[in-house]
Amino acid sequence: MYAPTLERWLADLANTGRSRRTLEAYRSDVDDTMLTVAGMKGFATNMKASITADADGADEPARLAMFEQLDLTSITNDDLIAAIADYRTRPDPRFRTNPQRAPEERAPATVARRTAAIRTFFAWCYEHDLIAADPAAKLRTPQRRKRLPKALPPTVATNALDEAAAGSRWPERDELIVALALACGLRLEEIATLTVDSIVGDNEFVIVRGKGDKERRLGVPPVVREAIDAYLPTRAIRLERLGLDARTLVVSSRPRPVVDKRTGATKTMTVEASRESVAYVVDRLLRRLGARRDHVRVHALRHTFATLGLQAGTFNLRQLQAALGHASLATTQLYTEVADDDLADAMARHPLAASRPSQPG
Repeated sequence: MYAPTLERWLADLANTGRSRRTLEAYRSDVDDTMLTVAGMKGFATNMKASITADADGADEPARLAMFEQLDLTSITNDDLIAAIADYRTRPDPRFRTNPQRAPEERAPATVARRTAAIRTFFAWCYEHDLIAADPAAKLRTPQRRKRLPKALPPTVATNALDEAAAGSRWPERDELIVALALACGLRLEEIATLTVDSIVGDNEFVIVRGKGDKERRLGVPPVVREAIDAYLPTRAIRLERLGLDARTLVVSSRPRPVVDKRTGATKTMTVEASRESVAYVVDRLLRRLGARRDHVRVHALRHTFATLGLQAGTFNLRQLQAALGHASLATTQLYTEVADDDLADAMARHPLAASRPSQPG
């Protein structure tokens, strides 16, 4: 049956060091695909509502029971192709309140991620002799459109560091968040989950846990070290005033409830950072600087760190790969791509590019 097989697969992935967010993404992608397949086979008419309810705290065994009739050995390559096609063209729920802004299709990168999850799941099933043939083996991954990272111009990046505290209710914390993104190149998730214990020495190094739970040790630049020194005393005062403790370096201004997803009950209160709280700080700053546009959010600060580091010759590609925590050098090489406008400007400045004087007839 599908449900217990999915749990075994996710447990196996967890044992290999896959992060919690990766496992959640895999579960969501494969569950939704199997839900579509079950619907096509005609025995999952009410399953969609049940899965949606589970996301809001329904009982986990009830969610798993939804798939009891789904036999993995009956799924074909055609079933998976149809399910992916349905996902690609299905209305995106993120645009439910503004359907006019929704794209006609899911982005190739999004479809590619789902396809990869399905292929990984069925390859594991085949490897463990749970199915006689792999229906996902011949699934084709859509070609991704190459998109250059959106980096802030140097002057805007400098202003972002200078203006991070302006108008903030907690200037020391907000300065630290922006400095970690711009001067260390940390991802949103890495900033939110960075712990106090990860800072070692006299604020000289920080141990960052990145994708796949891989750790990297980064030197702390002066601007970040100064931000940490200014922030930690204010953090201690806030936590003492609230009577709470926190593992994360960055903490929220106000406590929020921690809800048990299985029961829906509130377990406790926490001020540990969340992705949303970190993103809010950066979004507010970008809007104030007039730099908030599509694809220019928290990750743009990481792109800025990488792009300016290469342009200034601060890093070579291997050093930048290590600093960013990229598993593949090919990902880092994206920052070396030349934008069309830059290439056109370089072509115009070529010594043989000037127009020639007209010759007399």
